[in-house]
Amino acid sequence: MKNSLIPFLALAATGCLLAGCTTERPVMVAPQVATADTVNVGQPTQPPPADQQDVVPPAPGQLAQWWFIPGNWVWRGQWVWIAGHWRPRPHSGDVWLVGKWVQKDNVYVWQRGRWRSGAHYDEESNEGR
Repeated sequence: MKNSLIPFLALAATGCLLAGCTTERPVMVAPQVATADTVNVGQPTQPPPADQQDVVPPAPGQLAQWWFIPGNWVWRGQWVWIAGHWRPRPHSGDVWLVGKWVQKDNVYVWQRGRWRSGAHYDEESNEGR
């Protein structure tokens, strides 16, 4: 019985070695990375949960040049919290107007935040953060 397995094992080993031989080169495909802007699984029909409190780390530079963008909820088939982060101001004095979820008909849609040039601190911005 041992002798009958030897030819079978030799043939299997040869097949495994030859399986890697091919004249075609493998196709390299760049990985697809999903971001908060590209993942959309339907539209939410319920409002997002209450905002979480961001732990604001120290600014990476002078506050005149940096602004803390607070975190927000994104919809990925369920609500997912995206933490806030520091972003350089496009111009000195610019402030960030936070994005928000608004109800349109029976779904909620995201209105993106945006920079406001030379705005004064008010409740529409981040109150000077």
